[in-house]
Amino acid sequence: MNMKTFFEETFSTKSWANSLPVPSLPEMGINIPRNMKAATYILALMLITNLTWYSAWKKATTAPQNEALYLMEKASIYVTEITLFEQKVREVSQKLAVPPEWLMAVMYSESRFNAAAENFRSSGAVGLIQFMPATAKDMGISTQKLGKMTHEMQLDWVYQYLNMYREKYGDYQSLADFYLAILYPKARNKEACYVLYANPSKAYKQNIGLDEDKDGRVTVGDIDKRMKRLYPSAYMKKVAANKNWAEKNQ
Repeated sequence: MNMKTFFEETFSTKSWANSLPVPSLPEMGINIPRNMKAATYILALMLITNLTWYSAWKKATTAPQNEALYLMEKASIYVTEITLFEQKVREVSQKLAVPPEWLMAVMYSESRFNAAAENFRSSGAVGLIQFMPATAKDMGISTQKLGKMTHEMQLDWVYQYLNMYREKYGDYQSLADFYLAILYPKARNKEACYVLYANPSKAYKQNIGLDEDKDGRVTVGDIDKRMKRLYPSAYMKKVAANKNWAEKNQ
């Protein structure tokens, strides 16, 4: 059977259209031209268009679920239940109205994802975001107990701490702003020139690595530059998507 005969027999049979779960071409306002070559082009164009739209839809709906969370390969060094950990990170991030990449970045910066990490400068800080002893006490727990928790359990306390400063100073606006809640909360919402530590103070010497400009001062601007340099992917993430979710679920 040649192509012309195939199209003539196919499109002259009403049962062909009626057997499909979609309207027939005439019902959709498409009249099959007598010129079989033109009909072939039209059908090919429809097929290509549908495949293109399906491919785009499939990519948009499946990519986020298949994509590994930022820095997860680093976390796997210390985290045993990696799937539970990722789920918890996403949950806490949504409640805080921040991208999960931000939470991953600040935890890596503070502890390399070691939930039992102790500050090497003997400050007594412990855990994923380095809870200070006084801070832990104010929250009704001790650093000793925090250090013995699983990652997933400790993330509940990470949320409690970060939400406390969200309520006090407002929503987190950037990765640097988010990190400041851990490092120096009262510096949140300050200008880039605001000084956190200055030489020759002990605090400056303990945090000299944060002085990006090497000018004897650690400023809000230094923190922003540092987070952009070390975590460029997380730095570029915005808060909009999770903020809308958080507002509906508070």
